[in-house]
Formats: sequence, C-alpha cells, structure tokens
Amino acid sequence: MAARSEMGATAVVDRTDMASPMTRHDAATTRDFPLPSRSARLGLGGPATSSPVTPAPDAAPVAASTTQDPPNNDGPKITATGRHRSGPPAAMKARAALVAVAAGAVAMAVGGSGATDSPAAEPATTDIVPLAAGADGTAVGAPALASTTSDLDGGVVPAASKADMGGYGKQLAVGKQLAAAAAARDAAARKPMFAAPIKAKYSFTSAYAERWGSFHGGVDLAAPLGTPIHAVSDGVVIEAGPASGYGNWVQVKAADGTVTMYGHMASSGVLVKEGQKVTAGDIIALVGSEGFSTGPHLHFEVWRDGSTKIDPIPWLAAKGVSIR
Repeated sequence: MAARSEMGATAVVDRTDMASPMTRHDAATTRDFPLPSRSARLGLGGPATSSPVTPAPDAAPVAASTTQDPPNNDGPKITATGRHRSGPPAAMKARAALVAVAAGAVAMAVGGSGATDSPAAEPATTDIVPLAAGADGTAVGAPALASTTSDLDGGVVPAASKADMGGYGKQLAVGKQLAAAAAARDAAARKPMFAAPIKAKYSFTSAYAERWGSFHGGVDLAAPLGTPIHAVSDGVVIEAGPASGYGNWVQVKAADGTVTMYGHMASSGVLVKEGQKVTAGDIIALVGSEGFSTGPHLHFEVWRDGSTKIDPIPWLAAKGVSIR
C-alpha cells in the first residue's frame, strides 16, 4: 500500500488477485485522480502538485475522451475520461438571464438611474428669426393686436340712442294711474253690498220701540268715543253736519231711495261731505256723544223711500247683516 503524500492522496491498488488468470474485461481497475493542492482549494494560488498516477498492470488501454476540460492555470491539466456531467439546460440559462435582468431593474429603481450626477440636459432652443419692420415701425407679418377697447369686449359697440325719452315719464304716470284704478275697482268689487254700521265691539242699548213716553225710531249701539262708523250701503251723502237733538249727523241715500242716518257725532267726527259717493263699509264718521245723549253711542235709523222710518234690525237681517 502506498503512502499518502502531503499534497494529495495516492490510490491504493489491490494486487491480491493478480496471480489468478483474468481476462482483460474482468480485471479490476482502480484509477487515481490527483487532488488539487490546499492553496488551490483555498484560492491562494500557486502551483498544485499531486502524486503520480500508477496505472494498473495488464489494464486495457482506454481510449482518450474527446471531451477536454478547460485549461486550469492554477494547477496541472486534468484529462478526464469516461462520462461527464452535462452542463445546465438552455431553459435554465434563459431563466438565469431573466432573473439577472430583473435584479438589475430593481437595483436601478432603488438606487436611481445614476444620471443625477450628470449635468442637466440643456433645453432645446429655437432659432428666432427677426421680422422686418414696416414703414410705421410695426413688424411685417406679425399678428394684429387689439387697438380699441371695443375689440376687447367681444366687439359690441354701444349704439347711440335716438329714442325720445321725454314721453317715457308720461307713459309711466299713465300706467300707474291705470293700475291704481284697476286696484280700486277690484277692491270695490270685493266689498259686500251691505255692512254693519259698527264692526268693532259695541253694546246694543236701545231698540226700535217706545221709550220714556215717546217712540224711539232707531237703534242705539254704545261704543267708545272715536270708534269708526261705516256706511251700511252704497250711496251718496245728502247730509253731513249739525242736526237738532243729534249733535251732528250723516245721511246716505242709496240707489233705491232708502236713506240711512247716523247721529250724535262731534263735528270733528264727521269724515264725509255732502255729495260724496260712498260704498258699503267705508268709514264715514266716529262715535261721539253730542245732542240728547247719555253716553258715547251711535243712533242709527233706516228711512224707506227717504221718509218712513222702519225697524233697522229686520231690514239689515234681510241684507245679511246681524245686529245684536
């Protein structure tokens, strides 16, 4: 048995069976391969030595492999025979290349393109061709600019007004008068044909009947001084002023000849004049206590055909007006 050298291991050849006859194919063949030196295995460089290979006796010669290993500058050339490990398949090579490209892209995204230290690219410049100046000093071929303010506001130029505005005020005044007249007609149309003589709170104190030894030809409605008195029907004022026993009175004659009379007002409480037209509901006077009166109240009478006194309560009731 051969001894192990410092730089490599020597193959052991068993010669116990060499004496027996064997064919070339049956002979056991053991071949030693040199091991790289320690410095070569550690990557320290230097020549690598190995023990010489001792061929087995009577071994059949083996044809040298046509495949040669790449040259190894760090150690002796090794010529191997027999079957070799095949290289990586083409698919694996392509996959490795793809992984390398992806890794490079990630590194580029994380670390930047590396062009930050390079000077910035200068912006592209365009050659400026000066325009020729015209006779008036403006550039020939330059776009025309707005020269007036009318060009800046959409091209709308206010036209001079030639309309006579003097008649506008007159037309406006006439329109206002027509509108007021229409409103008055509408308000009159909405008024009732007949109204109560007093719409505020009052007290019914005397009826159409005998009283204190004489006949009381009307009704008395007590109310505070200054309470408004309303015309009962449409008509024309035929009396408005002083009257014996009534202080002051107001008489309104309707279209059918019926006269309504309102008495005991103060002179300042008469609010209408003779000949004035009134409509039902208009305020014509204020409650007073003038003449033969025991307190502020309205004395109200109805004269049929302008001469015959009748009971006001049923007459008003027939018109839809209630006095209590």
